[in-house]
Amino acid sequence: MSTPTRTTSVTDRIFDSWIERQATLFDVVRGSNDRINRFNHSMLEGARQGSREWAEVGRRFAHNPTDLVSVYEAMSEAMGNAQARGLALVREWADDAVQAQRETRDALSQGLGDVREVVQANGATIFRRGGTNGDKAERASSKP
Repeated sequence: MSTPTRTTSVTDRIFDSWIERQATLFDVVRGSNDRINRFNHSMLEGARQGSREWAEVGRRFAHNPTDLVSVYEAMSEAMGNAQARGLALVREWADDAVQAQRETRDALSQGLGDVREVVQANGATIFRRGGTNGDKAERASSKP
């Protein structure tokens, strides 16, 4: 009678660990989704700011087409800001990818480690439950 209780306890621990790991993985997916959302927001805001800056270039040219220095300054500023935004987006994307990879690796290694500990601690009980074909054959041959 104690063996089924112990097996149930081991089984419960395995499935509880499984559920905890699933919750952790869902949190990792949610975090990844949040990072993607922030990245998309940053990209849209950068495009919006770029269109404002290029509209300023057009405005300066429309107000005074002969003032090439002012138009050139506005163009240089718009191009420099666009490059800075592009580099910031690439850095944000790379940081997010590294963070997502780290979170996923940590969650998976923790989950696999937990399951491994439960199986190692109670592996004999888990695998002894069904027996092997050799054990079944021995039991069958020993019956009169």
